[in-house]
Amino acid sequence: MTEILLEEFEDYYKGQLESQFYKVKKAVKKLISEIRESLLEIKVCTDHFIEAGEGKIDEKALKSLHLFSDRIRKEIDEIEVPEEEITYDAMHDLLNSIKRLFITIDDIAKKSLPKFQKQVQSEIKELSYKTRKLGNKQKVVDEFLRKKYTELKDAEYLLKKLPKLFTLKDNIEHAKADLEHFKEELEEREKEQEELTQALTNIEKNELFKELDRAEENLAQLRMKINNQFGFKKALKKLKFELEKDTMHIPNVNIYFLKDFLKNPINALVKESRDLPKFLALLVQLRHVLEENKLNLKTDVRDKTIQQISAIFDDKSIQEDIDNIKKHQYTIDEINKKIDQEGLAIQREDVKNKISTNTVKLEHLEHDLDRKNKDYLRYLSSLKKEREELQNSISKIINQEVKINITFNF
Repeated sequence: MTEILLEEFEDYYKGQLESQFYKVKKAVKKLISEIRESLLEIKVCTDHFIEAGEGKIDEKALKSLHLFSDRIRKEIDEIEVPEEEITYDAMHDLLNSIKRLFITIDDIAKKSLPKFQKQVQSEIKELSYKTRKLGNKQKVVDEFLRKKYTELKDAEYLLKKLPKLFTLKDNIEHAKADLEHFKEELEEREKEQEELTQALTNIEKNELFKELDRAEENLAQLRMKINNQFGFKKALKKLKFELEKDTMHIPNVNIYFLKDFLKNPINALVKESRDLPKFLALLVQLRHVLEENKLNLKTDVRDKTIQQISAIFDDKSIQEDIDNIKKHQYTIDEINKKIDQEGLAIQREDVKNKISTNTVKLEHLEHDLDRKNKDYLRYLSSLKKEREELQNSISKIINQEVKINITFNF
């Protein structure tokens, strides 16, 4: 097996084609030489036009003659005749250029020749002869490409696959570089997150925060205990509905208090005046309505609701519970004041904000890293596939196994 670096493979493969298709290449070079000679003859022929026209035609016709000659020469000069890099594509482009030359000659001849045709008859015949000669050679080349160059054309086509290998190689190198960059940045962010988390832990180890947590837990437990006593909210909602529809008239019921209570029972009671007159009046009227079955609740629901209301009156602890709510809230407020005075709240909020911002950046980095890793693996897979296909195709053409070595700048 022959192993060749990717960067050297094009020259190696072209050398193999030159050796294997030597006769075809030699024949093509001969045809190109003949076409180059014909093009040169046409350029010389245009000089003959100028020489023949000098002194024989008027100034206006002579100007047209010069334009005629210059236009043809310019078109010939723009034709790229392959010399060393002779390929099917180059030959095909050459034939197309010759076709454009004929079109140009025909076009300008129709416009210009009538102005000086009589004075340059022999030169016109010469040009006609030279163009026919070039046309014949063009046909020979065209037929040669179709009949003799097909196998070489297919072999040359494989060269067009090399740029894709270079592109994939570049993509892999760039993706790898991006991966390393993202990994480094991710490590830095993770380290920063650990430091921020530790800083937050250190701040929250302060005894004031521990006191705050205990106070807030006590408040939450007390609120839960009070809320558990309010199993009659369903009945209150139905009562509110009837009152708003104005289908029921009940004295001593403050509809605004009722609405506030249904939104947030404990907050409504905390805002109540001492001994909770609005709340207790509401319960009295609700029990009365339930006992008369004016809300049309199911019997078991109605009886259970009446029992809950009676339990509140019998226990008589609701005011004490609300007072305790206020005490707990006062305690929390005082602890928060101390936390603010020592600047702990600002410190904690600042660290939390940094953690939040860094968390978002970490998520973006992880997404970028995952996306770039998928790109990297996809490029690797594509390169492996493309290289194997190209190696197999080339091996069949040059009758020997080859391996394209690809090195990466990691």
